[in-house]
Amino acid sequence: MIRTTSTALAVGMALLALPSVGEASTSFGSRLDHDPASSGECTELLTPCTLASYIHPSAPNGDPYAGGAPVDGVITKFRIRAFAEGGPAPVTFRLVNISRPDPQNAETALASGAGTGPTVTIPPSMGGGDVPILEFPGSLPVKRGQHLAIDGTNVWATYDSSGDKFSYRFDPPLVDGQAPRTSNQATGQLLVAADIEPDVDGDGLGDETQDPAVRRADTKKPRISGLKLDGSKLRYRLSEEARVSVRVKKGGRTVKTISRKGRAGRNRLAIGSGKLADGRYTLVVKATDAAGNASAAKRVALRVR
Repeated sequence: MIRTTSTALAVGMALLALPSVGEASTSFGSRLDHDPASSGECTELLTPCTLASYIHPSAPNGDPYAGGAPVDGVITKFRIRAFAEGGPAPVTFRLVNISRPDPQNAETALASGAGTGPTVTIPPSMGGGDVPILEFPGSLPVKRGQHLAIDGTNVWATYDSSGDKFSYRFDPPLVDGQAPRTSNQATGQLLVAADIEPDVDGDGLGDETQDPAVRRADTKKPRISGLKLDGSKLRYRLSEEARVSVRVKKGGRTVKTISRKGRAGRNRLAIGSGKLADGRYTLVVKATDAAGNASAAKRVALRVR
């Protein structure tokens, strides 16, 4: 049974005076917490192939997630944990629409090109130590549900030590606008991640770091009101459309994070408390609008038993 206490408290004013850059951005893809292993799926080919991600282990417990991009927007940063074999490796970041035709068969997938990002150079391994995470700027519109991919040849960029069917090879590479094709090979986790920023004016530029005019035009912070827990559902009102993040904390440690887009007016959000261990929790709720303006954080006490 769940008991709730609907106490809303603003956090310290020093933390709320100005939203930091990146608050409204959303990251997705790999956690990049492994070096490439048993990789090099395209190295035996004479021409590039596409490695398309489908599943990534998600925070905090590594549960498999196949939802792709969680929101629409513009990708402004790509990150990759990879090294080149036999010399520098050109790699092109891209987006794909991907699905498995048979849920019982993880060996193949269908995919089509959905957008092409920057081409970068991955350096060879220097030997010894961890493979570094490389970050590159971009400006690639993305739709919710699209997945990350790369085109390349002599690059190691997957973690395949356990034989998971998390990513797929397409040879020849996928091309934007062409019909979906069946993959040639299944492989492990693609070690690629990206940051998505809102694009409220639709100009193809991320509103936080690439289109500061949007940030200057809208400086009004969203407001959260009427915050309360009704069973396992969080109910609240928003003064404007905004993305709401909920951090579920226990003893000062965040054990779960939920992020949903909310509309102006009444909203509700399922907490999923059935997966939480018995005990007392605090929900820290915050809203960020498309221009990056952040609300005051509010808190609600939650007891699970």
